[in-house]
Amino acid sequence: MDASVAGLVDSLRRGEPDLDRLGLVGDPEPVAAAAAFVAAAQDPDLQRWLERWVPALLHSARPGAGAQRLRRLAQICRNKGIHFAPETFPALASVLGSSEFLARWLLLHPERVKSLAGDPPPPPADQPLEADWDRIRDAKHEGLLRTAARDLCGRPFRESLRELSDLADRCLTAGLACAAAETGLASPALLTLGKLGGQELNFSSDVDLLFVYEPPSDSDPLAYNAEVGRLIRQFKKEMEARTPEGFGYRVDLDLRPEGPAGVLANSIDAALEYYETFGAEWERQMLIRLRPLPGDPVGSGFADQIQPFVYRRAIDPDVIHEIRDMKSRIEEQRRRTGKNLDYELKDGAGGIRDVEFLVQSIQLFAGGDEPSIRTGNVLAALEAIADRNLLPVPVVESLERSYLWLRRAEHALQMAEEQQTARFPADRAAQLGLARRMGYADPTADAAWNRLMEDWTEARTEVRGHFEALVLRAET
Repeated sequence: MDASVAGLVDSLRRGEPDLDRLGLVGDPEPVAAAAAFVAAAQDPDLQRWLERWVPALLHSARPGAGAQRLRRLAQICRNKGIHFAPETFPALASVLGSSEFLARWLLLHPERVKSLAGDPPPPPADQPLEADWDRIRDAKHEGLLRTAARDLCGRPFRESLRELSDLADRCLTAGLACAAAETGLASPALLTLGKLGGQELNFSSDVDLLFVYEPPSDSDPLAYNAEVGRLIRQFKKEMEARTPEGFGYRVDLDLRPEGPAGVLANSIDAALEYYETFGAEWERQMLIRLRPLPGDPVGSGFADQIQPFVYRRAIDPDVIHEIRDMKSRIEEQRRRTGKNLDYELKDGAGGIRDVEFLVQSIQLFAGGDEPSIRTGNVLAALEAIADRNLLPVPVVESLERSYLWLRRAEHALQMAEEQQTARFPADRAAQLGLARRMGYADPTADAAWNRLMEDWTEARTEVRGHFEALVLRAET
């Protein structure tokens, strides 16, 4: 504990909080924060453990709000007879000061504080879920709680992406079983796309899904397709349903053959025929991240059969040009809708999409001859690209470092309110909150803010430089 924090702890023990110290760490309302810290310090279950929770709150996004929530949670646990020992839950104060929606969930479910035991707490549970919508929503939120706590404890961020993806896999598998039971129909194969397909899911994101099936030999094709569509609509409705406990996942089915105008699911033969006959370049790029749910032989079979469409044996010199044009169209479309791309972590110059598109251009260009680079996971693809000498190691290391920073920033933004956003905040207070959620634990707000902005500039500059050199200016 540094001298500044130790001084604040001593002032709280005396009941005379140091407003200057609270102001220095960046709380936007130091007077209200001081009152919240004093009240929390006087709580019988908190006063013995000031050295535990005060430093964590000071380095959180909203120290005063976190102190209020911590005191309220201690009171609720005491009233309900729930064992509450701050020393057992090292990440608790950080969660309460950094995530508004998880704080609300914990106050509704105080018994779940036990999920935060350990430093860091364990990852989300990995056992299969029962086919029950309430249990699915509950498991999702408990999993988000653990993952956020592990992030805030400083464990390697890369693990977060896999934890969130595995959690979604479990919830989607159980949800599909629920929908099958409710409709009395056999489940189609569920395949994941996008970041979930690459096992790099966001903290709050759509899940991009594709459904295929093998129809029974004696079925009427149109009637059977309609029945599968009924099951999928039930699955999507319940997965997205807003309840007092929250929702499951936002389900996006628009990447299916023919997009929103197409049927919700296709037989394997129909899907393969579509891609072979009408498949566009963007669909090849999209299908790089196709991944069946574990243990699904129908989905795995389709994933294997679609590989020749995605990865052509002959090198296609137009691939990089087409991806460059696609990225330019996306940026132009975003500008037309009024987005300021200078603040977009995902779509802006030097953002997440630049890394994704750069990697995918190399995969489509060389993947026919290099099976080792065929993966939907951007980080794994970068490692394979380096191993095959398709990019210089320093370039790969720069892209990996910047990509992880950008994804960590996106993740920290979404941790606050489980909102689907990738917009870097424009005002300084929100930027400081982002810095604290990302682990910038500098003793003063100015130092944390300065480091965040320097790193943000460096990541964007490095990514855009590589993207321009390798994609925008590519001549093949």
